[in-house]
Amino acid sequence: MFLGLAGGTLCSCGEKSGDQFWKGIVFGIPVGIRFRNVKAEVAEGLGQEALELAQKYEKSFSLWDENSELSRLNRVGELLSPSEALLECLTIAKGFYETGDGLFDPTIQSYLEWARAEYSAGRVPDSGQAEEKRKLVDFSMVEISKERVGLRDGMQLSLNALAQGYVTDRVSEFLATKVLSALVNFGEFRVVGPKTFPVEIERTENTIELSKALAVSSGGGERLSAAASANHLIRPMNGASPDPTKTIVVEAPKAVDADAIATIVALGGEVPEGYGEVKTWTL
Repeated sequence: MFLGLAGGTLCSCGEKSGDQFWKGIVFGIPVGIRFRNVKAEVAEGLGQEALELAQKYEKSFSLWDENSELSRLNRVGELLSPSEALLECLTIAKGFYETGDGLFDPTIQSYLEWARAEYSAGRVPDSGQAEEKRKLVDFSMVEISKERVGLRDGMQLSLNALAQGYVTDRVSEFLATKVLSALVNFGEFRVVGPKTFPVEIERTENTIELSKALAVSSGGGERLSAAASANHLIRPMNGASPDPTKTIVVEAPKAVDADAIATIVALGGEVPEGYGEVKTWTL
């Protein structure tokens, strides 16, 4: 995910004769599109166009690209004239922060970086230091406008918990104008057209017949300690991590919504209202 997938790995299955598969790399992860009833050369061309579209968003959201908008914001604490895409993602994030009772908080990034460094150095994070670090975990303190995005000193943002879903939606909307049926996987899954696709949730024995969008969240995606449950999923209120052996699967009308809701549920929250029909599974 644009970052690094914040959950389990998904793959499409049940291949049909005549389906065309395009594969690429965005945000440092494999992505792909499964097309139905199109010629190979058409699938390749549309795949490349989708890749170029996603790469434009990568310049806004990537934490690995030091020149991305988000990296520059984290480095200097201020970003003037943010792009429309970044502003939209921050607005979406604000909505989930408010409806998810604060569990969805992009400002967890500075705390995560600190905890990661402590565990990497062989230290158990000090509770007093942890409490101080969590004072910077408060998305309500981020200034967001068309003119400027501003952070408090020491604060950092990550949009990993919704950016892949956002890009998956943009690619799906583009393809909906070009083909009748496809399965998009740009970090999360979304179906284009009225036909369903079987999606296998790897490391489990579960397959879901997908008609909308799908995302997963699991602390097993990045363990911070081999001896503790600490992982990249962190509750902003107390710094605790959920059980890394559990995987939360969410189906929603939009991939960005499924992405964010999976994080909220994984952290112990309820599915927020106002995002259409949402289904969840705990595996």
